[in-house]
Amino acid sequence: MATPLGPLPLRLAAAAGAMDAAVHAWDIAVATGQDAPLDEELAEGIWAAAERLADHLRDSFGVFAAAREVPEGQSRAEALLAFLGRDPHWVPAAF
Repeated sequence: MATPLGPLPLRLAAAAGAMDAAVHAWDIAVATGQDAPLDEELAEGIWAAAERLADHLRDSFGVFAAAREVPEGQSRAEALLAFLGRDPHWVPAAF
């Protein structure tokens, strides 16, 4: 399938799109004080895309911050967020 990253297998292209949407949905939800919409099943479904594409996106386009350390016992969703440069426990500062 043609993508901005070049041709990708359909499953990987779909997972990459889901990764983009899921991570931005998480960003918006936590920034506005809502429950994080990234659950374990979704994180598992997009993990392969993250492993295959995140470093390229990080290095070539600065899309993600550096991967964070994942402490033992983190959920799959927390580990995915950390791998994509987010702090899975981040909350906005009180105004």
